[in-house]
Parts: sequence; structure tokens; C-alpha cells
Amino acid sequence: MVAALLATGCDYAEKDDVIVSRRAKEAYEEAYNNNDKYLVWEFIHSVSYVYYLWNNNVPANIDYSLYETPQDLFESFRHRDDRFSVVINNYTEANESLDNIYESDGINYELYLEKQGSDNVVATVEYVYDGTPAKEAGIKRGYVIHKVNGTQLTTSNYNELLKQKTCTYTYSTISVKEQHGETITEYGDELHESPAITKRHLTIDPILKTSVTVKDGRRIGYFLFDSFTLDTKGVIDAIESLEAQQIEDLVLDLRINTGGYINTLDTLAAMLVPDGHEGDLFMTDTYNQALAAELRQESNDPNFNKRFFASGLPNLHLSRIFILTSNNTASSSEQLISGLMPYMPVTLIGDRTYGKFTGNLLLNDVAHEGSDPDGIPYSEWAVYLSVMQCNNANGEMNFANGFTPDYKIPDIYRHELGDEQEPLFAKALELCTGSLAKSAKTYRTPFQDYIGHYGKPSIKYSLIVNR
Repeated sequence: MVAALLATGCDYAEKDDVIVSRRAKEAYEEAYNNNDKYLVWEFIHSVSYVYYLWNNNVPANIDYSLYETPQDLFESFRHRDDRFSVVINNYTEANESLDNIYESDGINYELYLEKQGSDNVVATVEYVYDGTPAKEAGIKRGYVIHKVNGTQLTTSNYNELLKQKTCTYTYSTISVKEQHGETITEYGDELHESPAITKRHLTIDPILKTSVTVKDGRRIGYFLFDSFTLDTKGVIDAIESLEAQQIEDLVLDLRINTGGYINTLDTLAAMLVPDGHEGDLFMTDTYNQALAAELRQESNDPNFNKRFFASGLPNLHLSRIFILTSNNTASSSEQLISGLMPYMPVTLIGDRTYGKFTGNLLLNDVAHEGSDPDGIPYSEWAVYLSVMQCNNANGEMNFANGFTPDYKIPDIYRHELGDEQEPLFAKALELCTGSLAKSAKTYRTPFQDYIGHYGKPSIKYSLIVNR
């Protein structure tokens, strides 16, 4: 049986949202012809035929023998605009990662070329989670890692080096200096070596920090949010804490938030929208034509694909919001931005967001016991499938290419996130108060030729970017 797990702009929805599709069940069961060699091919074909947003690309009949792997099969009908769907054979690991459970030393990196024309790479420490091996070893945001276990990072080896179980990091640190009247940042040639750090299985709390800054008599809340996991209660508790401190503005830091569950997204949106909008439209979800017709029929609800701001939740009574962004701000984070825009001024500070404009389901093969000829359990084969896209209350799908920030400010990784001296937060404080703060000056970044993100094992990055 295949289930449609309704999702919007996020990884997949909570199991309570399962709607069984009769047509999907029939298509799935009829597809199998007991040819063990092609069971995975048939699974990928059948679920794509029913659920894929661009299912017009999927033929009703396919000769599986033409495709060497299930991935090759999917590529044969993947839509040119689909940057997000992918076939995997590690469902358990991928599914756990969506709940912030994964093996790590606790570091999120941003990767850059050491200099233009070089193959050498530097891994800049963007964030270190509390209670992790890296934190315990003293690794800090702003360290610039050059070598792992004595080997220089390059464009061809950084993935293999950084994923090793135990790592000793050779790093430099970022400094600030004045040059020709300009404040610039740089990382020097003085190298240090960390102790050996061994990764372990972690569960990361997505509520990383809440605080209140009083500046020029104005109470400004700060919320550093890692991902939209199933911990809806944790998000409610965080907002209740800020509400109790009577904040007048909120700076929501989503620069390391790559998305997550629909229930938590909808809950947070309802607590941020201004007063008087309970029950108003948040998002409208668009599926392929056949699936939409079936979901409408099964739900017997003309609003089956609409999501509204819930009532009965805490509310911060905001009239505007400031959101810190990066090119890792994706999926549900972008949908939150889009969905709030019709109701309040949303000021974006940082870098362009990722542009994850589809809602995806992570569907695995639950119909077959046993393993494929390579010994991989059939239940580990899955497809992370684009099944919908969404429009806000103005009918806009406005982040297909990501959001361009109102204030483009580079992250120089010099201050901890939430520190008043950190450039993005400092700019937000300046905008909240209307007064220029010394800490709000911007710096020229020492980094160029951005390669990508490494550390958090999100499907969007560890699987899709490296597909």
C-alpha cells in the first residue's frame, strides 16, 4: 500500500496526516509482476506515476530493462525544473535525519575555495551544536579548517575527509584589521591542531537559542531555529517564553534552517502572524491533476488543499518581522517567509535563500520483504519525490529562485549567532530601533567561490546537491 503523506514545502508530513489513495494502491499492486530483478524499478515507477507533481512526464508503461539502475529510470522522466527528487537506498538513515537524528561531530560547515584558481578548499565552521564532540573539544564558530587528519582539503577529497569517523582538524582563525580605511576580515597562516574528535549518534534540539535584547528602550526577541522537526511543543514553548517577556519585535534566525515538517511550520506561522488573522488562508497546495481530484473526493472538502492560520495558540502580537537568511534557508523556512508576506512586512537580512519550491514525500518500498540482489533490504529503497508546490494568500509562488534579501550582508563567522556584534543580527537591531549601531557596520568577507554546505545531513544537501 502506498500512502499520500500530505506535505508542503517540507520534507514530509506527520503520520497522522496519512490519506490512503485507492488509485495509488491499485496502481502499485498491479505494477508488480514478480520479477525480482526489477522490483525496485517498479516501485519507483508506480509511486511516481501517481504522486509526482509532473506525472505527465511518467509513461504508463516502461521497459525497465533499458535502465541499468532505479536512479537511471527516474532520471528518464524527471522534470527539468525538478532539482529536489532523488532515489535512495538508505531510507532509515534519511528518515532519522529529518528528525535531527544523525551521526556527527556537531559541526556545520560552509565550504569555499582557498583562493581563486586553487583546488584547495577551506571548511569554515558556521555553527557548533551544544553537547556534541566538537563542542566538547573546543571547536568554535569561525574556525577555518584547512586539513583533516593531516591532509589538505581539496575539491576532490573534502567529502571523503570530512565524513571520516574520527577527525583531527588543522585550522586557522578569523581576524579583523583596518586596511586603507576599510575594515576587512581575513584568516591567517598561523595553524592550530584540534584533538582527535570522534563522531557519534546525536539528537539535535532544534530550539537553539531564544533571548531578549533591550536596545534604545525597545524589547527585541531573538529566536535561532535549526529545523522544523516534529517537536511542535518545543516551538510553542519558545514562543510562549518570548511572549512572556513582552517583546515588541522579533528577529528570527533561519540561516541554518533547511526545512521540515508541515505541522510545525503551520504552528509557528500561526504564532507569528499579526493579531486578527486566525482562520485566514496561509497556503494553497497544488498537486498533479489526478491526485488533486482524488484527494478532494476522499476528503469531501473543497478546501482540502488549503491551510489556514490556527487559533488557540500563543501569539507574539507582531506588526512586522525580521528574518536572517542564507543560501541554506530552504523549504519550510521559505514557505514561512512567503506565507507571512501578505499579512505583515517581512524584512530579510543576509544572503539569498535556497529556492526549495516543492513539497516532497520520502516514500519507501514497504510492500516487499527481503533484499535485492545486492543485499539491500527492499524497505531501504525510497524516493524523495516532489509532489506539490504552494502559493501564498496572494496566489504567489515567489521563491522558486530563492528570496533576495532586503539587506545583503555576508556572514563573516566572527561572532556567535545571537551576539549583538554579529553583523546580520546587528543590522536587524539597527532596523528595529531606527538608530545606527557601531556593531552594525559590515565587513568585507575573506571568502569567495562558495562551494556548498556540509555537516547537517539534510536530504536537500547530502543527497540532492551531490546527486
